[in-house]
Amino acid sequence: MARASPRTLNLDPNRRAIEQSWTLVGARRGRIWYARRVYHHRGSVTSVRFDGLAVLRREEARGDVLGFFHTHPDGPPRPSARDVRTMRAWCSSFGKPLLCVIASPEGLAGFRFDGGEGKSSGGLPLATIEVFPRGVVIGVEADGG
Repeated sequence: MARASPRTLNLDPNRRAIEQSWTLVGARRGRIWYARRVYHHRGSVTSVRFDGLAVLRREEARGDVLGFFHTHPDGPPRPSARDVRTMRAWCSSFGKPLLCVIASPEGLAGFRFDGGEGKSSGGLPLATIEVFPRGVVIGVEADGG
């Protein structure tokens, strides 16, 4: 699991934070995902609402939506049951695999979702995920992923 600084992610383990979400846009080249975070939204301690219509419009106009980046301020950096349902729905809607990046005080993790019922329905963990300045995110899938 990758480490991310609390300053970079705005997660303070000493106070109860709210969930935050961003849409990831960019390109995927083989096993490598090149993205940046756009459309920042804040929510409650356990969930976040965002403008799904803006995401759909972006995908229809540019075809560059890669997935979503969000925080789990009080939990581990792995998909919740709600995350899995949501990612599968978006994959089905877009007809392509999507990236789910989750940041928490415990670390940072990325998962590829294909939208199907099979082996990857809960998301395949990426081998590497890194967050850089200006909202840039790079993820690398494991060999054979």
